[in-house]
Amino acid sequence: MMHKFCLVAITAVLLTACASLPRFTAPFPEVDSNGDGVIEWQEFKTRYPDSDAKAFLEADRNKNGDITPEEWQFFIEMQAS
Repeated sequence: MMHKFCLVAITAVLLTACASLPRFTAPFPEVDSNGDGVIEWQEFKTRYPDSDAKAFLEADRNKNGDITPEEWQFFIEMQAS
């Protein structure tokens, strides 16, 4: 009985944690608020205030400090899979 309770409790915690993760689904122009053709850290953080630098760095595939439209599209597609 205790084992079953632990499994239910762990499942609930995991589902809650996954539900609270930010979903990166905004169209590129909504995140690129200054319209310069790239998403900078501050724009990303403004649109997704609960996210951390790890997500930004994951989206910035070439690690140059900006996210291009192609990088953003790839990042969104990877989040969906």
